Amino acid sequence: MLYIFHGTNIQTGVQKASALLASLRSKKPDASYIKIEAGNWTPSIVEEHLGGQGLFSNKYIIFLDRVTENTEAKEQLIDIISAMQESTNIFVVLEGKLNIELIKAFEKHAEKVIEVKKSENLKVGKSEEFNIFALADAVGQRDSFRAWSLYRQAIDRGIESESIVGTIFWQLKSMTVAVSGNSANETGLSPFVYSKAKKSSGNYSTDELNDLTKKFITLYHDGHRGKVNMELGVEKVLLELR
Repeated sequence: MLYIFHGTNIQTGVQKASALLASLRSKKPDASYIKIEAGNWTPSIVEEHLGGQGLFSNKYIIFLDRVTENTEAKEQLIDIISAMQESTNIFVVLEGKLNIELIKAFEKHAEKVIEVKKSENLKVGKSEEFNIFALADAVGQRDSFRAWSLYRQAIDRGIESESIVGTIFWQLKSMTVAVSGNSANETGLSPFVYSKAKKSSGNYSTDELNDLTKKFITLYHDGHRGKVNMELGVEKVLLELR
């Protein structure tokens, strides 16, 4: 599995890559973590971890941090991109500005390619400027990575996990109601909400939709009781959507 962050706003790229790595390591605490930089690149360093496993775990999480600053790495990386994607291990790549050849190769093989530009800043913007419904839509579309990415942006903008859970629950409830009827009038939903919810419901089986709704209800109540960390709990559920 392969995730790419690249672009001219390296600070934002670092933030996004670090957030993903933190989530992956939280989700897979037994995975071995390897960081590879331009300074410690060797021709075989990535190949060694393409199909292997950690000494005490079944997975590696490998972070390639701006390795193309090494001329040799820049030339060799393109030849192993497809192998990284096919690997059972997880590769996260952070780069600055890339040439078009590498961009095309990453876009062809990577699970997700996120470009961060200078105008983008995760820390700027008030909470009311963030479209929380885009996150709800991503959950409806069962787009795990987009849902997680928007969730992290929402948290960074100061939106409480409780509010986010409420919005996601509203989306899931609308999807459940939409499945039960053949028209907006029959379900009591507005035509716009019904149309979107009906379409999104096709991404889940009835059991999956019910189970996901129960997870968020349980997470909400357990979070209020102090039994779980709601922020981390929501993140874990979103990463498991696929």
